[in-house]
Amino acid sequence: MNNIKLKRVEMYKVALQPVAPLAAAHGTIAERPIIIVRVWDADANYGWGECIAQAKSGYLAETVDSAWKALYAGVIPAALSREFENPDKLSEYLSIAMRQTPVAAAAVEMASWDMIARRQGRSLANLFGGTRSNVPAGRTLGIPPAGERLAGAVEQARRDGYQRIKIKIEPSRALSLTSEAVVAAEGVPVVADANGSFSPVEVQGLRELDAVDLAWIEQPYPAASLRASSQLRDSLSTQVALDESVSSMNAVDRIIAMHAAAGLSIKPGRLGGYGASLQVYRKAKAAGLSVWIGGMLETGIGRAHNLALASLPGFDFPGDMSPSKVYWERDLLVEPIEMVAGHIAVPDGPGIGVEVDKGHLAAATLERRVVE
Repeated sequence: MNNIKLKRVEMYKVALQPVAPLAAAHGTIAERPIIIVRVWDADANYGWGECIAQAKSGYLAETVDSAWKALYAGVIPAALSREFENPDKLSEYLSIAMRQTPVAAAAVEMASWDMIARRQGRSLANLFGGTRSNVPAGRTLGIPPAGERLAGAVEQARRDGYQRIKIKIEPSRALSLTSEAVVAAEGVPVVADANGSFSPVEVQGLRELDAVDLAWIEQPYPAASLRASSQLRDSLSTQVALDESVSSMNAVDRIIAMHAAAGLSIKPGRLGGYGASLQVYRKAKAAGLSVWIGGMLETGIGRAHNLALASLPGFDFPGDMSPSKVYWERDLLVEPIEMVAGHIAVPDGPGIGVEVDKGHLAAATLERRVVE
């Protein structure tokens, strides 16, 4: 049975202790309040979801506080209001009814997919048609403080076995950081993520990176600068990928039509959930683009969701998949996500396939709310 009739939704606003701040061109993330949801049906089936909103707006329009309100005042009442034939129908409904708050909607949408898979006794990866039992792990490194070198962290990531190393860059230090990283990586693919920090007129600084032997330059320009991205792609031998620009199905249509990128970072929690993400995945592959899963400093709940999607065969480049210990002193899972030989196992238990540590969740919860 694929039908969904939710009975109630639990909301948890939690605070976890990060291992260290992550510095990027758009700012430094030093704290990470997180929203976790659990949906239930009348037969006591449940599913977990996570909202990727951050404490402050900027990278995303929705914040933890605005998403919290959107969930209890809009998304959850909408999801409870009717029965849906299958998760795709719920996705379609929320994408229209909650089109202004896709980040909040994604938490409930993805939790509902988890519930359906658990109810069927299948892993979510299996439900999606995933073919991989493990996926390559990728490490993301922030911009080091002025005067500090990046080479040591890159060398450690290489020794740890990561299959891809992403470094955050900004215009004034892009060439020095990327050159240092590629040398230290010793053949491990290096991605330079500008987080849209270059102006479209700053072409020369990006052209200088062409000689560094990067695997990708990710999101060089602001999200809306697709024409500039297309022009840059034509002028470089290094492949250009987009992340922040991948905000909706319409945005992806424009990216493809304008040949603005050769690769896309897909973030289900930003797109409104799995429904839109699967559409983006299929459309991107049909257009011949590379795709990978992008990360948003998720807990193990969100990471398990991402692993299920990453099990699909078309995800052809290592994404932002890393073990729990990289970001959290203690994750929300009974068994944290681990890396073995540079890969992370796709959970094969029912649903997202991981067990939430309910005691730790309760201890880390700042606020709890139930909507019925």
